[in-house]
Amino acid sequence: MSLALPLAEKNANAVSDVIALRPATTQDAASVAAIYNASLRTQPYQPDGVSETDAARWLAEELAKVKDKDAVRHTNYVGPMSVPMAKLQIELHQFHRRPMMVATQRGETLGWLGSLGLHDRPGLGGLFELAYYVAPRWRGRGVGTRLIKYLVTNAATWRVDRLMAMVWSDNAASLSVLRRAGFSTWGELPGAVTAFGKRRDMVLLGMTLEDIAHEPDDDRELAIADATVAPLMADPPESAVAAHTTDAAAT
Repeated sequence: MSLALPLAEKNANAVSDVIALRPATTQDAASVAAIYNASLRTQPYQPDGVSETDAARWLAEELAKVKDKDAVRHTNYVGPMSVPMAKLQIELHQFHRRPMMVATQRGETLGWLGSLGLHDRPGLGGLFELAYYVAPRWRGRGVGTRLIKYLVTNAATWRVDRLMAMVWSDNAASLSVLRRAGFSTWGELPGAVTAFGKRRDMVLLGMTLEDIAHEPDDDRELAIADATVAPLMADPPESAVAAHTTDAAAT
């Protein structure tokens, strides 16, 4: 999901710093929710002409309605994520053995990536649908790219040979980041997205990796390294992928 908040001025030492990737735990729930919710405050989510102040007021009002809930009754929910919702998302990733990674630097959470989308569709065990979100001041600094590349590099760990992302058609930043990472357009769902007074197409981007033998192995454990570090790199402004409903909130 997405937006184009003003980027903080880049630190001259950013390229020499490193980010660490690790599996999300329930203690990350507050950071996960905050980063997700930041994506709802500006374009392309908010209607044209809505100020950031008005958007922040809307977000606070909507969050007050769900702050103690871990799920909502609305199908295809488009709204803020509560801390209980984020905690449930982390637990669902753990239960279904799907990777959910957070990027950190010096104790600060910079962004996160989930892969729960389409997990409930029969026969799609070899495909992960990903969604990623980056904190506003870290957009354009390679965090989203690093998270995506981690999933691409380690896909074989989960016997996955296809990755997919669903992106709103007006989310130019995420479309650019994914295409730079090697994703190509697999198709579109015309007019499928209705949110915040707009209709948009949903763009399906995907990547086919080297074929992997999909042998049953129910007892395998997620072989995720405790920490992975890589240098930050300059990148175009990044926002998040328009995610499958289960990545937005448990419904």
